[in-house]
Amino acid sequence: MSNTNKFLSLSLLSAGVALSAGQVFGHAGFQAFPDGSSVKYIEGKTVYPTAIIPHDCSEGEKHFPVVEVVVMPPQGHTLNRIAKPVSGQPVQVIENAMMWDWGTALPSMTAGFGKVETRNGPIHPTGDGTRAMVWKNGNLPGTQYAGFTFRVKAGWQTPLFPADACVNQAVYYMPTVQYCSKKKVEAWLLEPTPSFPVSSLGDANGAAPSVTVVRDTASNPLPAGCTSPETWYFYPSSNDIDQFMYR
Repeated sequence: MSNTNKFLSLSLLSAGVALSAGQVFGHAGFQAFPDGSSVKYIEGKTVYPTAIIPHDCSEGEKHFPVVEVVVMPPQGHTLNRIAKPVSGQPVQVIENAMMWDWGTALPSMTAGFGKVETRNGPIHPTGDGTRAMVWKNGNLPGTQYAGFTFRVKAGWQTPLFPADACVNQAVYYMPTVQYCSKKKVEAWLLEPTPSFPVSSLGDANGAAPSVTVVRDTASNPLPAGCTSPETWYFYPSSNDIDQFMYR
């Protein structure tokens, strides 16, 4: 089976180090294949990522079950291209990336969570779409884990990679927040925000699930003279994270 048809396997990138979800049991990440291998996928394909929440919230010896999960897909006209993340350092924004067009994300139901909804907002200056997906009314204890699946297309109306860009792949970080009982929170973000301080982060040095997309060079070839293509990195603005993910 080719990579273009396989179920998506996503990796967790913290400070630019690629780790499969199966290797990082303490962190939220995306589902890898059973052997732990990760598969990059090609721009323009419809895929079904599954965000894995591997544990509950804890405070010393006390544990608090997960009751709500929020995932932000990589879309919106305020999505930023950033420098490669460095552990414990602030995110460095290079430019706005509003021209990178993802299709609207659609979440599926997850066993044990009674309700799923989307929070909509601008994804283009002239249109709205899914900015966050929310799984609610759950009760996920620390002795279990759960997967939260959604459908999305990387490249809806235009290719993700500009024709003149010497870039062969892109890493998209998808902030994920787990809300637990007793108002406990674990936020999987590259850096704190006004609504999600360091004390609420799942990793104080910053960690967020990510997906890697490779350029479809058959339909969107690299430009002439591109001999050393780059990898680009993308992350939403702090304002968007707070607006669409804060409870």
